[in-house]
Amino acid sequence: MAYIYLLEMYKLIDQRIEDTKAAMESLPGDSMEKKFQEGRIKALTDFEDYLVQSFNPRLPRRIREDFERKTKLS
Repeated sequence: MAYIYLLEMYKLIDQRIEDTKAAMESLPGDSMEKKFQEGRIKALTDFEDYLVQSFNPRLPRRIREDFERKTKLS
């Protein structure tokens, strides 16, 4: 996988997580839809963690260092 695709996938995952969190704010307290959204966030987070553990070591050093610096700032 080209590293550009990996970085784009990180951006998409982060965008989906933000969209899901925004959608959860408008839901009633203990609805099934809210639980579904929480599960979606957990699945996206788990997938992102898997990508970080599996593919970040394969990134070029300069790009890996930039990515790690950006994630520490967030």
